[in-house]
Amino acid sequence: MIRASRCVMFGILLAACHHAAPARTDAPPGSGWVAACDSARPPLLGSGRRTTGALSSAERDSLLREVEVHRAAWRAHGITDYRIRVDIGCFCPLSPPAVLEVRAGVPIALRDTAGRPYTAIHEPLSFYTVEGLFDAVAQTVRRADVVDVVFDACHDYPASIRGDTKVGLPDDWFWTTATLLMRRR
Repeated sequence: MIRASRCVMFGILLAACHHAAPARTDAPPGSGWVAACDSARPPLLGSGRRTTGALSSAERDSLLREVEVHRAAWRAHGITDYRIRVDIGCFCPLSPPAVLEVRAGVPIALRDTAGRPYTAIHEPLSFYTVEGLFDAVAQTVRRADVVDVVFDACHDYPASIRGDTKVGLPDDWFWTTATLLMRRR
């Protein structure tokens, strides 16, 4: 139980170690949803921070500044109505990947990757709006020893977050990916 609360405490929670049905990569014609990225652009921008040692104070400050630059760029895109697939993993499996639907920045629906609705928006997947992803990164950078963030090249949101809460402790690694962003027409 202590390990699970550690995962929650750092904002990168939950996990699906088993695989769900493949996510739909396109919206049905006439659905009102379109892929949010120009397919000619590369999907991700890596930070290049692959490390096994704890982040230094300077590295934490640099990463926090980088997060705020990307957050400002995301906001400049003006996308507030979207769907995004969220996969979350750590040492404590709790839930499969899901597709979160967001309107005006607020989560309104959560579906499994086959499109079936969950009975209710539930934590922690409902926390992972794009703004929630930025908040999770900022919290994690301040608390975890190792953090690597990859930003989406088209829309600047955190598309991959990986880390280790405390170097040398077993079973405290985590990851989150956010992919297949679709915006409302």
